[in-house]
Amino acid sequence: MAAASARALAAAVSALLAAAVLLASPSPVAAEEGCTQRPVVFAFGDSNTDTGGTAAALGSYLPLPEGRTHFRRSTGRLCDGRLVIDYLCESLNMSYLSPYMEALGSDFGDGANFAIAGSGTLPRDRPFALHVQVQQFTHFKQRSLQLIAHGEKAPVDAEGFRNALYLIDIGQNDLSAAFSIGLTYDHVVHHRIPSMLYEIQDAIVTLFYDGAKNFWVHGTGPLGCLPQKLAELRNDADGDLDDSGCLRTLNNASHELNNQLSSVCHKLTSQLKGATIVYTDVLSIKYDLIANHSGYGESIVEQSIDQPGDTACILCFLFLVLLTGPLMFQGLRSR
Repeated sequence: MAAASARALAAAVSALLAAAVLLASPSPVAAEEGCTQRPVVFAFGDSNTDTGGTAAALGSYLPLPEGRTHFRRSTGRLCDGRLVIDYLCESLNMSYLSPYMEALGSDFGDGANFAIAGSGTLPRDRPFALHVQVQQFTHFKQRSLQLIAHGEKAPVDAEGFRNALYLIDIGQNDLSAAFSIGLTYDHVVHHRIPSMLYEIQDAIVTLFYDGAKNFWVHGTGPLGCLPQKLAELRNDADGDLDDSGCLRTLNNASHELNNQLSSVCHKLTSQLKGATIVYTDVLSIKYDLIANHSGYGESIVEQSIDQPGDTACILCFLFLVLLTGPLMFQGLRSR
């Protein structure tokens, strides 16, 4: 039951995203043509989107229970089921995105996944920060077009790059690291977050001027509710816990990052003519799911805890669609 609900909600994610992009199309003809084009997706981010990049890049092996529920084998995902990006690909009748770093068995015909677990935005030149991932994409695109120019085959052509969806989901690790090394809330909000946002903005602008026009930007989730952060020793932990048992300071920082990220997306919308930027706020509804979990059905909650498979990996995100519908997506289009 829970797995079926997850699949249905995942389909809704894709449908809403497609609707947002198509509604932003300049004409009905363009929208109609878009429906017949082969979907292409390029993803950038961290473990929320990594489909095996870390395993390929570092030679790491992630044994079961990672991958135990759907794939029945280790896939390099830091998850025992599928990720949101996997459900997006399924709903668009695409193959799962191959990690860019995977040398064997990769199929880049539907795009490529540059996301690497543990990545952040800073320092920008450290493997595999967002800036480095964008540089990898630039190399991928240049080589593809060079091959085509010499009469050879390439997985994606110029039209595919131009009409592709560019997904960016990053920032959680930056916030987590900032607090783990003892930076104050004020320092994080007034110094670290602006630096992070500069890198995300730079990535969008760089991709745009390289021909990208369709962007899906994810906000971060409630950092203060992660078991990892709750397990860290904090002198003020008891006083910082809210009624749901989450750390207020970390969640406030997550809200601040998302508010500023939303503003950046709105600003870029007015500056980048012809671009469609879809910003997704995942924090508020994820937190509502945590705070009011009993209202969403005991069976789903129990499965996500006792049998943490696909549902555990995507449950929080997918509930956003059920609860908010099209309002979750702030479709932004240049005028």
